[in-house]
Amino acid sequence: MFGYVMPRMEDLTQEERERYHEAYCGVCRALSERFGQRCRVALTYDMTFLALLLGSLYEPEERQGSKRCAPHPVRPHAYLGSECVDYAADMTVALVYHKCLDDWRDDRSGWARTYAFLLEKAYCEVGARHPKACAAIEEGLADIGRLEETAAAAVSSGNTAAAPPPDAAANRFGALLGEVFAWRDDFWAGGLRSLGAKLGKLVYVMDAALDREDDRASGSYNPLVVLDAQPQDVREDLELLAADAAAAFEKLPLERDVRVLRSVLYAGVWQKYYAREAKEAKKAKKAGQPGQAKEPTHVQEEHQEAYRG
Repeated sequence: MFGYVMPRMEDLTQEERERYHEAYCGVCRALSERFGQRCRVALTYDMTFLALLLGSLYEPEERQGSKRCAPHPVRPHAYLGSECVDYAADMTVALVYHKCLDDWRDDRSGWARTYAFLLEKAYCEVGARHPKACAAIEEGLADIGRLEETAAAAVSSGNTAAAPPPDAAANRFGALLGEVFAWRDDFWAGGLRSLGAKLGKLVYVMDAALDREDDRASGSYNPLVVLDAQPQDVREDLELLAADAAAAFEKLPLERDVRVLRSVLYAGVWQKYYAREAKEAKKAKKAGQPGQAKEPTHVQEEHQEAYRG
């Protein structure tokens, strides 16, 4: 479920793109400084969003610099550091560690098992610093695994009445991400938890939408396959979930990096989905069938409003 929470770069000015890359490089550098070079492989765009979000809300002192590094040994790259960037690096380790364990359990991926082993010491350090967040991740993913197993067994046996609600796993993933977003137990925790929960549910359902045909072919559990959800219904549900996440975001008093953050929520989260629709429309056209990829209404209207002026 990584790779959705990133900006649409063409929406940003050169200065904003540079700012985003500085934060991305900052999370990468924090991973290296805190856990060693091998942990840089865990870097994702998703936690860069969290670093910028928390930085915009709490406005901590930032450290800025420009250095060469292992991934970029020739040309120095600018980076920024802060408490929020460090926290984003810690949560990167926690989430990727558990994703590797999940991939090993589900697919018997040797690479995932090996990398989970390499991250284990780093994860223990993160757990000591952030026990509440790590417990939320562990408990949440375990609950999601049980929900998906129960639903798959119910569908396989034909006893669909015994299956949990189709959105149960999505809600649980949202609750998990909400706890990750709630960096501190303070006045802002409720708003951050709400945003994380709504964004997490959107990401889970978006991931299910993109995996739908593969899961249908392989027989893997997917709530959208079980519901036999039609593409237009899925799109409308995603638009509603995205609108909920955007509404929670707009309740936070953010100023710094707000255009970058809005680019993520109003457009960036749709990029994979829209690319898939465009690909399917192209295939349909070649086959002589009607099909048209269209940017979601939510993106067309809300994104224009967010960037007005």
